[in-house]
Amino acid sequence: MRLVWKQLPLASNNPTAQKALKRSSNNLAVVGNKAYVYGGEAKPREPVDDELWVVDLDTNSELWVLVCRTAGDVQTASTKLRPSARVGSALTASGPKLFLWGGRESKEMTACNADLWVYDTAATEAGWECRTVTNDNKDKDVEGAGGCKSVEERSYHAMAVSGDMLYIHAGCPAVGRSANLDSLPITSNSTSITTSSLEWNNHPTAPGPGRGGTVLCPLNLDDKEVLVRYGGFAGHELGSQLDIFHVDIDEWTSIGMPNREGEEGHPLARSVHALVPVTSPVQIAGGQGKKILALMLFGERGPAPAHLGHAGAGQFHQDAWALIRRDDLVSKENPFGLGFEELEQTGEGDAEKVPLARGWFAAGWSEVEGQGGKVVVHGGLNDQNERLGDCWVGRIEV
Repeated sequence: MRLVWKQLPLASNNPTAQKALKRSSNNLAVVGNKAYVYGGEAKPREPVDDELWVVDLDTNSELWVLVCRTAGDVQTASTKLRPSARVGSALTASGPKLFLWGGRESKEMTACNADLWVYDTAATEAGWECRTVTNDNKDKDVEGAGGCKSVEERSYHAMAVSGDMLYIHAGCPAVGRSANLDSLPITSNSTSITTSSLEWNNHPTAPGPGRGGTVLCPLNLDDKEVLVRYGGFAGHELGSQLDIFHVDIDEWTSIGMPNREGEEGHPLARSVHALVPVTSPVQIAGGQGKKILALMLFGERGPAPAHLGHAGAGQFHQDAWALIRRDDLVSKENPFGLGFEELEQTGEGDAEKVPLARGWFAAGWSEVEGQGGKVVVHGGLNDQNERLGDCWVGRIEV
């Protein structure tokens, strides 16, 4: 199994666009054959802009263009309202809609408010909509899922859609790191959110320490919706355990990794990485019911020097792993038979041309009928503490 990479030679007729390419702590979500990019920083803790950018993934028009017009341009009413510039936010897509929540909006790392921003890419006059998020019962002692415990504003959290719920997990609030999992009701197939004001649902706290820079990958296993987590940062990089939230029973379980860390089937610990679901799982020949369900890419393997903190660069992975399902891995602890296998990486037409090691980047999955699927990677931070502006697509070959 291998991942074949191709770098997109992004082009634009907007003079500010090339300058805006390089960023880290950015977001990316894919709708059809377009990757939408929002937020991030070109300097530590300083949001780069408040624009929504789009990368056209069609091989005949690899463009990097603005979706919303800048303040200096003529604006329609729909483009005047927009989220603040931010770093460490989370962006995801469901159907034609983009959902943006959280982050920090200044060098002082001021938290963004808890409102949810929605962008409908299919709307005639597309633009941002703001949905107020409330906790009407937050002062009541309500136990269990469905309670309205106050949800802290935060950055460097993970976010995913499963069914008609938007899940937000972990991250860095004003103090410490969170292990909470909360959700908001959405509808993925209508033109609006279910209500103009949304209310949190609280779910069981995830196992292990609170963390930032983790991932939350939505999968469907045996017609059951699950959210899968690996890694994160809790004062050190985390690994060695795959955590699974079972949506139907509102419960977390965990799977320990085999062998020693770094050996077969056991990825090294990491944070600020990606775990991207493969929309149509890739069947592997050779029996054992083997399928590729998701791709895990790159990430930080060691933090920046303590005296530099967020202003410095850590050390980064350059590896790629397939999250697989295999019959011979099924056990009481691992009922779905999940595991990791490392992928060979090569460049299309040039075996050496693959993405640099990085963390703090953005990634998503694009799958259009008749064209197959591909992972999309943009930006990030390298070992030299440089912001990256490259964009890559990777296809799975088995």
